[in-house]
Amino acid sequence: MKSDDSKEFDLGEPAAKSHTPLGWPIQTIEIVPSGKAPKKYGATTYRFGAVLTLSVILPRRGWTLVKKTKNYAYFTPPPDQSSPPFRISIAVPPAEEVLALVRRSYAKSQSWMGQLGEWPAWYFHERNTDMQEMWRDQETGQMASRLHKNPPQSSLSIGEWGVWEASATGVAGEFVLGILPPSLVHAAVATSDAARQPMLIEGALKTVELTLYERNAAARKLCIAHYGPTCQACGLNYEDKYGSIGTDLIHVHHVTPLSAIGEAYQVDPIRDLIPLCATCHHVVHRREPPYSIAEMRAAITAQAAREPSAD
Repeated sequence: MKSDDSKEFDLGEPAAKSHTPLGWPIQTIEIVPSGKAPKKYGATTYRFGAVLTLSVILPRRGWTLVKKTKNYAYFTPPPDQSSPPFRISIAVPPAEEVLALVRRSYAKSQSWMGQLGEWPAWYFHERNTDMQEMWRDQETGQMASRLHKNPPQSSLSIGEWGVWEASATGVAGEFVLGILPPSLVHAAVATSDAARQPMLIEGALKTVELTLYERNAAARKLCIAHYGPTCQACGLNYEDKYGSIGTDLIHVHHVTPLSAIGEAYQVDPIRDLIPLCATCHHVVHRREPPYSIAEMRAAITAQAAREPSAD
């Protein structure tokens, strides 16, 4: 296990030493390919994201790894699964164990990343979640700001998006499954009095965000390595649509806008960043605070349901 400390760190979790940890039931999960592999790899070879995870767990189950790239892996399924839907059996922790894991990690007071069972896992201990409110003073024309102090959050993520995943977040040792709802500070900022208008000068705001964003190029790479270069709202993949000229093109969206985050900020590339196509990224920011990815997916699904089907 790796931690954020240079000293030797022992997680001490049995699940870190076994592919089938005690108390983790074996479940059948469905894995969905992102498409067929190029024809030269064979008619029954499929392309998958989640490269780091699937490149390990699928060969253990009779799959053949044909080729691995930065964003995709090409696999040939075993003879008994010649076409989608594909299913595998694998041990996954039940909800109560996810909560127990995050509580035990919190007690150790140290961030770490490693493997539990057959799944990659990350724990972030008491990350800073302070929010910076910014506005332009209507009398002086000068920018002003105010720091909203929030309690630090801790979080645990297990698994890989698009295969199987679970998460838990909490404050001061009290945890819930999933991601905590946004701080009420968002609402306070959005409804602040007229004397403190939010900064809406788009060019200036984007310049600040872009500068900070470029300083976290490593976080961008880790985000794309986890999710793949595919829009997590609408499913657009530029390479699929445009061929080689679209390879690796994707925006990376900050789930909480950088303008609303204090300076002391540890980026979680899986929880804080998400790949979006240019169109969805534009729509997400039509509202302050931005629309969530769940809201975007729901809107896309609802709109598709309203459109008449082509017979």
